[in-house]
Amino acid sequence: MTLAISWGVDDTQDSGFVVMDCTTVYTRNRKGQVTKHPISLGSSVTDHYISENQSITLSAVISGSDLSSSTFLIQDLKGNAAFNSFSPTTEVNVNSTDQSVLKKFIPDSIGQFLSDSAPTITMDAARDDLLEQVRESLENLTSGKKYNEKTGQFDPNIQLVQLYEYDGTLLRKVINNLVVTNLVFREDANTGYALYFDMTLEQVTFAFLKKTTIPKDITPSLKKKAAKKDNKGKVDSTPDAGTAPKDTDPLRQAKENG
Repeated sequence: MTLAISWGVDDTQDSGFVVMDCTTVYTRNRKGQVTKHPISLGSSVTDHYISENQSITLSAVISGSDLSSSTFLIQDLKGNAAFNSFSPTTEVNVNSTDQSVLKKFIPDSIGQFLSDSAPTITMDAARDDLLEQVRESLENLTSGKKYNEKTGQFDPNIQLVQLYEYDGTLLRKVINNLVVTNLVFREDANTGYALYFDMTLEQVTFAFLKKTTIPKDITPSLKKKAAKKDNKGKVDSTPDAGTAPKDTDPLRQAKENG
């Protein structure tokens, strides 16, 4: 089985499609949780089950050499080929620069000992820049942010990934809405000219906000709460300047009235 991943939208810098030259580990894990309520009988009962997101773990190898001659036939749902795929290899050409008459009548396997010049071998070379391109593309899937040219700031960005399963070059299954949650690159004396990495993906479900109109039977009860309050400003409690305070003594008022 051959695995490949794609992300982003076509014709953008944030899109890509990579095929794995070799997959050594591929696991799909589904699990959930149940609620537990203890009862007097010494056991517990359950009334809810919570399903957790599916997780996928894979260990893969991507090489800069043409390990497979059929990777150029692997395409995504939109007909795009992986940017790390190779076209069919050309034949290896061995050209001898010696034009002596004797070498024209004897095989090259023998004639090579009669000439001081070595034959020229022409073959496809490995792509030296391929591994760094793949590494950088995979690392960008875990950045979680994207630069906004209009605001000049970084905005949160969740990069969704599609996982393709192929039987040879025949597409068998596509798993959507995946997010890379873990990415580990391994390099040692045995890796050679290849990119070894471990990847963990989690299948997610998004919840979106939706605007709606409040029902009419509820609207009147919310009008008072939502009504704008009048601003009366600050009120001074002290009497005006030059105004004598009012005498509230009843005896003094009776004498003054006669």
